[in-house]
Amino acid sequence: MEAWSAVLLWAALALYSFGLAHALYSVIKQSHKIFLPALYAFGAGAAAHFVSMVMLGTAQARCPVQTLQQMASMTAFSITVVFLAAYWRFKYESLAVFVFPIVFVLTLVGSLGDSPLAVDRSLNRWWLSVHVVLFLFGYAALFLTCVAGVMYIIQERELKSKKPRAFYYRLPPLGKLDEIGYQALAVGFVLVTLGLIAASVWAFAEWGANWIVDPTIALAFLTWAIYLAMVFSRLAVGWRGRKGAYFSIAGFGCAALTWVINSGMHSFMSR
Repeated sequence: MEAWSAVLLWAALALYSFGLAHALYSVIKQSHKIFLPALYAFGAGAAAHFVSMVMLGTAQARCPVQTLQQMASMTAFSITVVFLAAYWRFKYESLAVFVFPIVFVLTLVGSLGDSPLAVDRSLNRWWLSVHVVLFLFGYAALFLTCVAGVMYIIQERELKSKKPRAFYYRLPPLGKLDEIGYQALAVGFVLVTLGLIAASVWAFAEWGANWIVDPTIALAFLTWAIYLAMVFSRLAVGWRGRKGAYFSIAGFGCAALTWVINSGMHSFMSR
């Protein structure tokens, strides 16, 4: 079953390559002619990707997030799902230019095979699956917030320039970008908060107070605090537009750092 899982993952990668081709073609030729075929291929790739992960999880009798490659694969899938949901909601294809290449690269990493990793038995329990899946889908939503922030800054600069480039006319309006970023932020913040709660309660029950000093946990809480400040600043202070865009980019940088330094096992688990 693991062999078929690998085949399906490679099939997903091949389908995602249409998305990558769309992104490159859009930037170089400034055209959107191949978007619909790329979108359909991307959706088919997501389906193949999902079946691949289900087969791998069934074969290993655990959630397939135990290695760096599996984490990259799950992250790619979560970003794909969030993008498809955002496109269904807002119908702005320019989001794909930023999303398709990231999904392709992460899926490529996931398809390279698993590196061995010693995993604590307690990590096979259902709470880990809930914790990791919530975090990854939360980070995927926060990635979309970052993308909307980057697009906002680009759009604003193009508006201020006397000769906006052709790509400017394909970007969503500033108000719509602000809405996309805020809705993605709301979803991502809720998912990350639930993931933190699930992880904190179980970690305390399993390992006592040792989990508090883990650097990855500390960085995760710092990331959560940044996004809490973003939500508060928008609701209470009214920070929108450029300030919110820069804030979203900085926040996702911290979130990405948390993902990168997490090798799959926290320091307190070896004690």
